[in-house]
Amino acid sequence: MRTIQSAVRPRPRPRALTLGICVWLICEVIAFLAVADHVGIAGAIGIGILTTLMGLAMLRRIGVNAIRSLKCALDGAEPTAGSLLDGSLAALGAVLLILPGFLSDLVGLALAAPSVRQWLARRFGAVAAPGRPTIRVRPGTVDLAPGDWRRVEEVEAWSDRNRAPGERRMPGG
Repeated sequence: MRTIQSAVRPRPRPRALTLGICVWLICEVIAFLAVADHVGIAGAIGIGILTTLMGLAMLRRIGVNAIRSLKCALDGAEPTAGSLLDGSLAALGAVLLILPGFLSDLVGLALAAPSVRQWLARRFGAVAAPGRPTIRVRPGTVDLAPGDWRRVEEVEAWSDRNRAPGERRMPGG
């Protein structure tokens, strides 16, 4: 019986990715054995269960925040710069906490920290959306939406209108 060979050859798997996954799994097994040696098998399994529950709680919180952000965006609010990257890194951290393994838990816990996510965004240069410039601000600068602030002149004019008759204006206020 003759077989018909397909003209499409199967794509070879990337060797570097396969090797990286194998090395990661070996390191996870070594980490589990080291933790089990220190706290016992039951303790290691208990820690694994706790980190999984932590990851599930984190993922739920991230989902609620994403829904809230989506509602704000639908109402016309402008998303803050980097919020998509920050949310994605936080979700990746939560998924890594859910997966079994102490090394993945370590990376997941690191991604749970906002300072680590901000450092990663700065380190790998968050890309702005097409058509939107990337705005760099000084550390400590607070980015406010247009409705969240008023010019000083507007505030002074308001206070002048609402001052009692004969009341003097205080210097600097």
